[in-house]
Amino acid sequence: MKKNHRIILFHVIFWLVYMLISTLIEFALNPKDYAFSIGDFFFSQFANICTFYLCIFVFAKYVSPLKIIPLIIAIIAVYLFSYVHWFVTAYHIRPLIKANGGPTATFHVWTFAVAVLWLYIKYSFFAFGYYYSNETIKHQKRLRIIEKEKHHAEYAFLRAQINPHFLNNTLNFFYAKSLPLSSELADGIMTLSEIMHYSLKQDREDETTLIEEEIAHIRNVININQLRFNHELQVNFEAHGRTTNARIIPLILITIVENVLKHGNCTDESNPAKIILNISEEEGYVQLRTYNAKKKGPKELSSGIGMKNIRKRLSHHYGKDYRLSIQETETDYTLEMILYQIYHNKATAYNTSDHPPLFQPVNTKPQYPLP
Repeated sequence: MKKNHRIILFHVIFWLVYMLISTLIEFALNPKDYAFSIGDFFFSQFANICTFYLCIFVFAKYVSPLKIIPLIIAIIAVYLFSYVHWFVTAYHIRPLIKANGGPTATFHVWTFAVAVLWLYIKYSFFAFGYYYSNETIKHQKRLRIIEKEKHHAEYAFLRAQINPHFLNNTLNFFYAKSLPLSSELADGIMTLSEIMHYSLKQDREDETTLIEEEIAHIRNVININQLRFNHELQVNFEAHGRTTNARIIPLILITIVENVLKHGNCTDESNPAKIILNISEEEGYVQLRTYNAKKKGPKELSSGIGMKNIRKRLSHHYGKDYRLSIQETETDYTLEMILYQIYHNKATAYNTSDHPPLFQPVNTKPQYPLP
């Protein structure tokens, strides 16, 4: 049984049991005066149940985050609904079904309003208790998930730290041994050592890294892949603009570049993959644009975790101060990402509406339009 179905079944059973107990208690207190009618019973309880769920809806919509004026208006609206329903039930429906002998007293507005208010307060408190307990359970569940993710991250971090000095020393040993044999092999080992050193680097101040370090890392990854494929990769990487003091969160750019290398057709001389990085010191943003033709034939399986992780990290660090857009066809894949506030030592004020549009030329020159 699906979770939603179980919740609905639980609520139905709860209200049936609640109404049964309420009926038995009322009958036990007034066995002589109590005249049971299914119709009267249904219409009486229907107002209470509606009040309960309407209040839950109101609390869920306006309590977190707190919106005082809409909350007050919604509470009054639910009370008016309850008032009208009880009025129609007591003074129009009951006489028709002849339950409890119809209205037993002359209608008084304020007396009736207070009676309905008491029922409204009672069931709104029930609703708030349910809402609060439900939110508490959700909050505890989120905390458990966060704690679990934290443990996984710590475990992954420990696994990644399997003596990086040992790995570096080993690679340096291989580098020294390979120098007399092949300079190309030695350069590849040194490049791999630099890639691993950057990936395992821990001293990331404020969770950011210098863009120039990220650019060097991108060049190393492209170079090591060129060695793998005997320098047959057709990948054009260009970086323009001043990189001094510009910082971004680490390993974001390289994840996108690796996506191009993995899924793109990077062996076509007439249609090479393009990776273009523009940094604007004046406007305080960095723009990454990538283009690649898709591989023909069977596609590699992709979980999409890489792009999901990128969006999650960007949202966590930059909030709304980034833009990421993907244009994909059957043959081509184009990505554009713009990150703002990359100069942490500058207080640049800007509006989101001032951001350069995606897939349009920005003010950094020279521009290299993608296909």
